Amino acid sequence: MVLAIYVRAGAVALRRPISDFYVAGRLVPAMFNGMALAACFIAVLAFAGLAGAPSQGCEGCASLLLGGAGGLVVIALGLAPYLRKFGGFTVPDFLGERFGGTAVRPLAVLAVILCSFPALALTVLSVGLIATRVFAIDEVTGIAVSVAMLLFCSFPGGMRSASLTQVTQFTVLLGASIAALLVLLWQHGGSLPSLDALGLDEAVSTLRLKTFAALDPVNRFALAFCLAAGTASLPHLLMRGLTTPSVEGARTSFLLALPFTAVLCLAAPAYLPLFGQAPDASSDAEAILSFGLLASGGIAACLALGSGLTLAIANGLSYDIYYKSLHLTAPTERRLLAARAAVVLVAGVAAIAALAVPQTMLAMTGAAFSLAASAFLPALVLGIWWKRANGEGALAGMIAGIGVCLYYMLAPRYIPFAFYETSSFLSNATEEQAASYTALRQSYYLTDPGAREAALAAWEETARGIANWWGISRAFAAIFAVPSGFLVTIGASLFTAAPSADMQSFVEDLGKPTPP
Repeated sequence: MVLAIYVRAGAVALRRPISDFYVAGRLVPAMFNGMALAACFIAVLAFAGLAGAPSQGCEGCASLLLGGAGGLVVIALGLAPYLRKFGGFTVPDFLGERFGGTAVRPLAVLAVILCSFPALALTVLSVGLIATRVFAIDEVTGIAVSVAMLLFCSFPGGMRSASLTQVTQFTVLLGASIAALLVLLWQHGGSLPSLDALGLDEAVSTLRLKTFAALDPVNRFALAFCLAAGTASLPHLLMRGLTTPSVEGARTSFLLALPFTAVLCLAAPAYLPLFGQAPDASSDAEAILSFGLLASGGIAACLALGSGLTLAIANGLSYDIYYKSLHLTAPTERRLLAARAAVVLVAGVAAIAALAVPQTMLAMTGAAFSLAASAFLPALVLGIWWKRANGEGALAGMIAGIGVCLYYMLAPRYIPFAFYETSSFLSNATEEQAASYTALRQSYYLTDPGAREAALAAWEETARGIANWWGISRAFAAIFAVPSGFLVTIGASLFTAAPSADMQSFVEDLGKPTPP
């Protein structure tokens, strides 16, 4: 029945204006847009939470919630109204028009893919796994069902379909969450059990996700920063601000998303049983009903996120690459055909990735926040608020941000010796750890050739443990990459030609209040 609701909500007319496909005709009221945002965002928080933050106790949960809420506030006050005033169709479209040239737009699309595709594959996998438990089917069939549901939510009318289904999904998620929470309270005598009693540690260890584990104050601060900066830069969230009828509606929708998301967060403990075994036919009716509610809510949240991610990538490919970069004179019918083909292509490739390399997609999803912040936040903030920022600066800043982010994420894992020895003065290694590293290095070169493999393994393990800057986790690379992006963008802009007078005037007008 829930699937039928989604199909009906997504089945808008196939022949609609082009703006309907990309920005839902800019007709989504602020309240409905806030509901759609909350449905998308709750799944983002769930993925981050299961990656280790709540397992660190109250501090981890506080970092998760404050970081996510802070990101929405940054969008509401500093980004969404001005992107809406610009009037484009995608985040790369704004960057391409604001900074000109031929490289910023495709680089922005590449960044959208980097920070969105792994999460999309994980979403497809999540819906597929829930489907295997609900319908007792194999994993491949479950993934196929997941892709079919995702296409029903986004293929017919693009953002218009996604907006309708996301509002429906929020309603289903809210109802299922309240009902599941009431069942949980009834089962435990009117009080919520502890997270440990619900098996959170076991669920996290089963998923093998520790991306956002923050064991000390420095990493907790880095976690909150990365979540706030990353949330403020996620393309699938920013693009929802482009669908409202007015600039004020864009701001209001993100502010409304805060209480809507908070209500859904209250029911989060009720969803932990989803990670256990599905009840069989002989189970009592209460268990079957509870699992059905949880499955409906989980699918609703994942589909809301999945449709947003699919359209963020597909719209970048069809609008920014196919239309804006390759075929500027393409007729509307061909543009819509390209847009729908991109939706199918993105969903299909995500399904293949979910089946072929699920663990890789799980690991890469944790990088989404840092990658999004590193690629987009400096360019967006300076592009809106500093008229002197130019195309050369934006391009250099985006490359620097992505480069520093990827370097800090990958180098300590794959080239730990080079990373540590070139920046050992920044490591949090103790004297004992540094001495152990030196001893193992000497031992490797002095040992017999037959024993060098074991010596290398011990040396490499020690190197990875101390290959860091100030002890900050690799997943929080944005704390270094975002400042780097700002500094490089500002420096490169100041040392190159200023934007045209028309562009500077455009930026000044962009920041002016819009009359109601």
